[in-house]
Amino acid sequence: MATRYSEYSAVVEIDAFFQKTSATRSGCDARARELTGGKVVPVEVQGVCSYSVYAGPELEYVVQFRLESLALKTEVTSLATEIYGSLVPTVSFEGKVGEDGEKEPVYVYLMSRLRGMTHLDFILAHGFPEHSLDNLSCRRNLIGDIAHFMALSWKAPRPVSSEYRDTLRQTYVRDLRLLQAALPSRFRSIIQTCLNSIDDILSLPIVLLHRDFGSCNIIVDETTCHLVGVVDWAEAEICPFGMNLHSLQSLTGKLHLRNGWTRFEDYDALQDVFWERFKQEVGGLSGDQLRTIKLARALGLLLSSGFTSRLGNEPRPVPIGDDEHGRYNMMSLDGFLINPQTKFDGLEY
Repeated sequence: MATRYSEYSAVVEIDAFFQKTSATRSGCDARARELTGGKVVPVEVQGVCSYSVYAGPELEYVVQFRLESLALKTEVTSLATEIYGSLVPTVSFEGKVGEDGEKEPVYVYLMSRLRGMTHLDFILAHGFPEHSLDNLSCRRNLIGDIAHFMALSWKAPRPVSSEYRDTLRQTYVRDLRLLQAALPSRFRSIIQTCLNSIDDILSLPIVLLHRDFGSCNIIVDETTCHLVGVVDWAEAEICPFGMNLHSLQSLTGKLHLRNGWTRFEDYDALQDVFWERFKQEVGGLSGDQLRTIKLARALGLLLSSGFTSRLGNEPRPVPIGDDEHGRYNMMSLDGFLINPQTKFDGLEY
């Protein structure tokens, strides 16, 4: 249920995408029809590094065309299916469109379609008034389902070598020291706390982690807001559990571009639902485990919002600066790490 704004944005994003590739939109649409034997309709919200369409006689597939430099790791999508089952789409690689040359071709992926709507579109269609009984119920439904989703990864830790853990440790320490030098002094204490806790964080289960767990990638039931599934696993990583839990703040509060983050009035109740459901699903947590998960949440926020884009075909990320992009990210850092009214619980520094 897209708005005029999202439709306009999709047109702009699609045009921008095809400036980067030797493939044409008509060529991609033809390939989608060939693969699915049906009609083709662009997805309402497009990514910056891909072009996606619904396709098939009943629009039962998604065909995604990704820049060659940002090809999907099919072993990751297969692992996601193994862990999360029907909560993630199945994915198959179907060749490429376009020629090698000055501009890169695109790789083609055929995916099953998760029926529902993005959480963003659900909010646009049903999200007001924010505290109606229906919306209170919908938020509770979704946060409970997401606790179940997160528990699936906790219960499926990946076997990794000590060398892999050492590499993660070196990367996290390096990035935290960069942030310690670059961010305002008010963040130094929490950064030091994360540095001091690295070994504890790396003792958590090492899991497959969705690194863009936002409203555009969460698919929900159009009526109840129960979780249908999660899409776009392109940036997924194998790393300590909890490092994407900061994403849940956008489901339990909202960002105002002038005033920063505020919590919904049912924020505390939603946190209780999440943690009680999660602990029940994983068979309980010790106090030390819960504390370490919450430190991993802070570490994940720092490494995500503290740096410029981490897309694989872009320049090496650097700490955010005093510009428009930096200001937006700084609101999240301040909101969840500094502001007493909205900062994460479980942080002692």
